[in-house]
Amino acid sequence: MSVDADGNETDTSLLTEKPADLAPLYLRVTTHDNKVTRLAVDKIEEVEKDGKSLYKVTATAPDLIQHTDASKLANEYVHYFEKQKAHDGDVYYSFNDLVTAMKANPSGTFKLGADLNAANVPTPNKQYVPGKFSGTLTSVDGKQYTIHNMARQLFDNVEGGTVKNINLGNVNINMPWIENISALSRVIKNATVENVKVTGSILGKDGIAGIVNKGDTGGLLKCCFHR
Repeated sequence: MSVDADGNETDTSLLTEKPADLAPLYLRVTTHDNKVTRLAVDKIEEVEKDGKSLYKVTATAPDLIQHTDASKLANEYVHYFEKQKAHDGDVYYSFNDLVTAMKANPSGTFKLGADLNAANVPTPNKQYVPGKFSGTLTSVDGKQYTIHNMARQLFDNVEGGTVKNINLGNVNINMPWIENISALSRVIKNATVENVKVTGSILGKDGIAGIVNKGDTGGLLKCCFHR
């Protein structure tokens, strides 16, 4: 997290480069019982771990109980954030970049170049991509990648578009006040949804569906699964 001079907080977890100024940064750690601890960031390093480019964030606090061993005390806490890779043409490696691009050009072609993580991506609306999506969303040729940890429906409507060869994994939509909610889209019309697998949990008020709520005229679902 980053805090400005007026005390306004901004989530800066989606790092594309190492911050030059660490003074306004801190780690906000939430426990399973929803207790929040704020730890001052001491240093950020770029490292390679398990074949991925990561930012190693080290925070400090006196007499900190380690999450790996509650019997030990230390003054450091380490957390890793994956470095956000910029898109290459129509191939995307960051969910935040993907959503931004689809909102800007809803009739375009978009391909997943890796598994994406929706955690920490802003969720101000019922869906990540409001309005009508008439483009194509798929994985790169020969692959079926997964978008993990979505907290909202991906699209409002898919009309005249195509979504295929992707997974939506560990969906966790918790919106008990919302009606007509699903993982992928509220409506598909004159559109094709093919080879899409959804796993996770969806909580809403009424009209809950796993993949889409309504298949309108010309809407086609082929070999799609929800669990």
